[in-house]
Amino acid sequence: MVAVSGCFSSKWAMDHADYQKKYEQPYAGSHVEKWGRMAKQMLDARHVSDDSGCYVGGAGSNFRDNAAVGAEVGVTNYSTPWLSSKMALAGQLNSGASNGFVGLNTAVHVSTPTRVAPFVGAGLFGGVDVSTVIDSLNDEESTSTQFLGAAYPEAGVHVWLNGRTRLSASASYWVTTSAHDHDFWYYGLGLTFGFGPEGRTSQSGELLREDEFVNRLLDERARPADVVQTPIPGLPDVGVPATAELDAAFPPLNLPPPPGRRALSPEDSPGYVDPPTE
Repeated sequence: MVAVSGCFSSKWAMDHADYQKKYEQPYAGSHVEKWGRMAKQMLDARHVSDDSGCYVGGAGSNFRDNAAVGAEVGVTNYSTPWLSSKMALAGQLNSGASNGFVGLNTAVHVSTPTRVAPFVGAGLFGGVDVSTVIDSLNDEESTSTQFLGAAYPEAGVHVWLNGRTRLSASASYWVTTSAHDHDFWYYGLGLTFGFGPEGRTSQSGELLREDEFVNRLLDERARPADVVQTPIPGLPDVGVPATAELDAAFPPLNLPPPPGRRALSPEDSPGYVDPPTE
């Protein structure tokens, strides 16, 4: 499933700040540990917990029995990495009752917390007949259906395109309040985007900023000599400079001792120069 989805990069979700914080540390020197962590990163989508995003989608029936087509826009929320819900404003045409309806569509999905995530769930739809509303506004009597309700089981798959964008495909069977012969299969496709805080997208071979490079070198100098030093990602393996070279490049600051409780007068301060008299 990983290969089919094309997620060969272990940095696929670095545009999400939580994923970036969890996996931006350098890899271990051992190839076994490195490859094991890379495989975990390719699959892990637990970073979306407690995140919400905007959702747009469309759906249609098989058009053989009860032709129906619709679209919706709303929000999706992950309360846990494996449990999500959505609430959307939905419109449907010819929903098994030869009318157009506008209403609310809600659903709950249970899925695996992975980049390619099969899911199962259930949902409810409630809508009013558009023609009925128009006739009411025009003070005209109408005998058409005024309300349509539906409950449906649902199954499908979520595919995370990156850390903040999700593509979903699903199939559901709508049991409506019109009549059993108006029930129908409904096939949907949706896109959810804007999940969570934005992070920095990290590419392989990324160059470090000068301050990051200096800080890492200083950290290496502060480590004990018996600590195994790991290469800095994005830079050629030229070795870590010796302590003497680091001391020469970044000498420690020899600051004077702090003054006592009584502050020095300006005349006694180091570097004081008499002001010009004229």
